[in-house]
Amino acid sequence: MKIVGYISLLILFTNYALAQDKRAWQFEFLPGVAYVPPMPLKVEQSGYDDISMTARYRTESLRLPIYYSYRLSTLKNNKGWSIEMNHLKIYLDNTTDEIQNLSVSHGYNQLLFNHHMVKPKFTWILGLGAVIGHPESTVRNLTFDEKGGLFNDGYYISGFVLQGAIHYPLINTKHFILPLEGKLTAAYGKIPIVDGYAHIPVIAFHILLGPGLKW
Repeated sequence: MKIVGYISLLILFTNYALAQDKRAWQFEFLPGVAYVPPMPLKVEQSGYDDISMTARYRTESLRLPIYYSYRLSTLKNNKGWSIEMNHLKIYLDNTTDEIQNLSVSHGYNQLLFNHHMVKPKFTWILGLGAVIGHPESTVRNLTFDEKGGLFNDGYYISGFVLQGAIHYPLINTKHFILPLEGKLTAAYGKIPIVDGYAHIPVIAFHILLGPGLKW
């Protein structure tokens, strides 16, 4: 009987704690555009000299599949945490005779764990996480097989990413939010190619606008 009493007290305490928590939840889908400035690129391939160059990338943000982020957040007392997936695409513009094609267009994906600091007018977001890349490449006439990696679906845990963002709600009601967000990400990815790797650091500037639900 004592055990039943202890369990009953634990259930009552847990229900009281949840009632006092008053934690808010939020889910956002944020399409937008991204810009990547010229960045260093290094290609290592077995049996060949390394290639080092300045890469120029296009992001094709509005071409299907479009660029976007989606994020699940929990907030309390003007602070919070979130998990975010940012679907960035990059395509090498200045290909060469040796690098005929290099892109990470099914996603130079950035899986982020964020901390939120809510101010009266806007929210600061700082995050860190992993790059999950889906590479497509032809280097020295050797085309990379896009099967393999995670779930044999062509995705590879490739590196790390940091981000800083400012999140401003254009509309903010009890259950709906329409935020405008600007962010800067800095990432490094070691992307597999045939018999080697491409070292692809990416700094990107992002502008996002999309709906969110609150509960």
